Amino acid sequence: MCKIKKIAYLYALLLFFPPQLFATTQITVWEHTVNDPTEIIMDTLYRALEITKQEYGEYQLITSKKMEQGRALRELSKYKDSRLDLAHFAPTAEREQQAIAIRIPLIQGLLGYRLCLINEGEQSKFSQVTNKEQWLASDLSIGQHQNWPDTSVLNYNGLTVKTSYKYELLFQQLAKQRFDCFARGANEIYYEQRTHRDLGLVIEKEIVLHYPFPLFFFVNKNNPELVARLELGLTKLIENGTSQKLFEYYYQAQIEDLNLKKRYVIELQNPTLSYQTIQAMNQPNAIFKQRYLVKSKK
Repeated sequence: MCKIKKIAYLYALLLFFPPQLFATTQITVWEHTVNDPTEIIMDTLYRALEITKQEYGEYQLITSKKMEQGRALRELSKYKDSRLDLAHFAPTAEREQQAIAIRIPLIQGLLGYRLCLINEGEQSKFSQVTNKEQWLASDLSIGQHQNWPDTSVLNYNGLTVKTSYKYELLFQQLAKQRFDCFARGANEIYYEQRTHRDLGLVIEKEIVLHYPFPLFFFVNKNNPELVARLELGLTKLIENGTSQKLFEYYYQAQIEDLNLKKRYVIELQNPTLSYQTIQAMNQPNAIFKQRYLVKSKK
């Protein structure tokens, strides 16, 4: 084959097969995202990447070294020499300045429905509380990590908060009655109660605190192609019904067991969210409430 014909042949191949189909995109994912007990996160990520292979080609996921949330955010904010491409967090306006938020909620806002882990035998402390005013008038305190957005949310709403610098210490401190409630997302409280059963912790039965608190994927600012790929993939999963099926698979039974429809909902404001995130969450929040909080008419 002459040189000119060979070049023409190669050019035709490139037209027929986009260049990205020949390359494998390496994506370094935060270790906590990979190993998070909330398995739906990685399940959703795999499906979003798989469903966009035609447009963006093959990919390889690389697990990052272990790092605290603060360091993960710093890595995502780097334009050069970053050790991280992707992570998942609850968004704040500040975090959305550090990295690019994919404003499509990963678990329909379920993380914002917070139930209390309490000490066994202390249910009576909560049984007379049915609204925010009664909670504020009580002497109930909530334990939280000092660097979590929840701490700012709870303080903003006037609730008594006691903080710790380490996640695992919070379970120990609750067991020692340093505070009354360790508020956990409805998606995570069962797992945490089971893994700390030896401390005598149980799930409070009558109250759910709620504030808009989604989980988003965050992407390094120097990777706009990954941003576009995830936005496309997550949108496709919503449109073809996969996202709803995943949510029901992972959480339907858990939501029913937690009896969210019969709990008193104490609504709190979240001042940490950006305007864009608030707007993005309006429809998912309305859908979630209609499906899982509105009592069925007999």
